[in-house]
Amino acid sequence: MRLLLKALLFSGFLSFFYTSAFSQNCGNVITQNKKIGGTHVLMTDEQTLVVRGNYSYSISLFSDEKGILANVYSKSGVEFNQDDEIIFMDRNKTRKSYRFIEMGEMTKKGGQPIYQNILQLDLAAIDWFASTTINTIYIKNNTSNEMRKFTVNPNRQASFKLMSTCFSK
Repeated sequence: MRLLLKALLFSGFLSFFYTSAFSQNCGNVITQNKKIGGTHVLMTDEQTLVVRGNYSYSISLFSDEKGILANVYSKSGVEFNQDDEIIFMDRNKTRKSYRFIEMGEMTKKGGQPIYQNILQLDLAAIDWFASTTINTIYIKNNTSNEMRKFTVNPNRQASFKLMSTCFSK
């Protein structure tokens, strides 16, 4: 009985510690969380998914009156066109594809081109991101039918999962 009591106290402590640590991390990930009219506006910080040499790809999640969306950034990488896709693959090799819904924009920072476009997501996508580990992304250009594969390293996998988990709460 005493051993059971110690085990319960210890598991309660771990649960409290995990919840506190997790809540604290969400404060670093969520940049905006407010209600405007009848719309819940939620936005995350930008998370880098892939870094290769002189280019990188990153993502931030947000919700507004248009639904759940993601800003995707390509720094010195490929341009994102309307109807191009990003395919996320988890460690179980499950693939899910999401399309860019706008024409995209290009800006420059320090002489480097930064391409940005918006992916249409839904709550099921966010729940999937939060419940699995995304280890690969594919960027598919539907005009040229060209697809590029990128591996997401373990630290960036964990950051993306945390961002998705915080967003889904």
